[in-house]
Order: sequence, then structure tokens, then C-alpha cells
Amino acid sequence: MKSLRDHLGFIFPLIALLFAAEFSMTADKVVKNYENLMSNDYNIVIVSNKELNDADIRPLVNTFASLEPLSTKKIIDRLSNDISSKNLSVLQNALPKFYSLKLNSFPTPKFMNDVKAKLQKIDGVSRVETFSRTHDKVFKILNLAKMLSYMFMCILGVIGIMLMFKQVRIWLYEHKERIEIMTLFGAPFWLKSAMLYKSAITDSIVATLIVAGFFFALPNIEFFSDLVRQIDVALPALDITKEVPILFGIALLLSIFVVSLVMRKARKSDI
Repeated sequence: MKSLRDHLGFIFPLIALLFAAEFSMTADKVVKNYENLMSNDYNIVIVSNKELNDADIRPLVNTFASLEPLSTKKIIDRLSNDISSKNLSVLQNALPKFYSLKLNSFPTPKFMNDVKAKLQKIDGVSRVETFSRTHDKVFKILNLAKMLSYMFMCILGVIGIMLMFKQVRIWLYEHKERIEIMTLFGAPFWLKSAMLYKSAITDSIVATLIVAGFFFALPNIEFFSDLVRQIDVALPALDITKEVPILFGIALLLSIFVVSLVMRKARKSDI
């Protein structure tokens, strides 16, 4: 029972740390998916007195996706009952041409301002509407979500490493007598630390499996899937071939680092 409690004292901080890391990766994927969704819905409206085509816009915008003319038929139809057909014809000829410019990625405010400045220099273009106020608000929210996920990871990471240090020191005192005997017989550093490294590696595997299992099942949990569906994004599935090795690598490196640091400090103080 004591052995299990000792392992849990190391596994729980690792789980918290790996949870924060995977949460950050998942949040990053959600934000990227949302950016793609927003880029599909986002467009820049160009008002021009002359006809425009792709060749006019593509060289100026490296994220150019498409340029589509916007019909003025609804405006004309709305006014058809209020003015004569002759005046309506004059108005129709006088109306400028409207275009919808779509991009293949969600632009930053700076990029959007640069694009607006370039488009306004095109001969015949009288106005460019980027809907900057709404765009900037969405962009700031997305960046805030990324920043909060990274802060969450850092805070849990620091707390997790501190708890891991504490648990390794407990292991060290439990094996103190055995290590002292091995030291008297001239055992190398790696041999004296073998039990601690073995425990750390085992706990790294267990913590990785627990966190991977949770995030693998997360998209199938109705509460979470409904929550993200309300903002029109899908909860991304765990990439087993990519993210699980990353999680295990983080757990293993931190575990080995903590054990090595504690053992070296203990060696300097003769345990």
C-alpha cells in the first residue's frame, strides 16, 4: 500500500503536467480550426468604379483565395417601386461594382491593414471595407485563448515539477541504506540510481496512458462535444501517432531530469 502511495505521489504531478501539455495542444488545434472556419466566413468588400478580376488582386494579396462580384439586384428591386424605370436605369448604370474578396487564411490586423492599403491604390477602387472592428475583436479572443492555455500549462508544469522533486527525495530516503552500501562498494552513479530511474520510467508510462486515454475519450463525452459545437467547432481527436509519443517524451525527460538532479545533489552531500 505504501509503495502504491509513493508511486501515486509521482504519477499525479506527471498527470497534471501532461494534462496541461495536451490541453495546450488541443486548445491550439481548436483555435486553428476556428481560424479556418472564420477565414471561410470572412471576406473583404471592394467597391470599384471599374471591373476587377483575379489578375488585379492576386499579385497584391499572397493569401488570395477568390474574388466574386456582388449583385446589386436586391438594391435595384427595393427601389423599383419608388422611382421611375428611366431613373432606375440611370441609377443602375451609376452604381459602382461590388466585389467580395476571400482569403485562404485568417489575417492578422497588421496584414489586413496592409492589404487594405494596397487595394485602395488600385485604379478605380473607391472603398475597401475590412470590417476591422469585428475582425480585431475575434483575433484578440483567439490570441487570448492561446495565451491562457500556455499560461495554464506553465503554472501546472512548475507545480508538477516541484511535487516530483519532493517525491523523488522521499524515494531517495527510502533507498538511502541500499545506496550507501552500493557507494561503499564503488558502484557507479547509474547503478545506484537504477531503482529510482525504473520507478520514474514506469510512472511516466502510466501517466502518459492515463492522459492519452482521457483525451482519446474526450470527443465522445457528450457534455464537452456539445459545448464546443455551440461555437461551431469540432473537438479534435487525439493524434495517437504524434501526440502520445510527445506526451511520453515530456514525461520521460522530466522524470529523468528530476531523478538525476536529486541524485547529484544527494551525491554532493554524501546522501
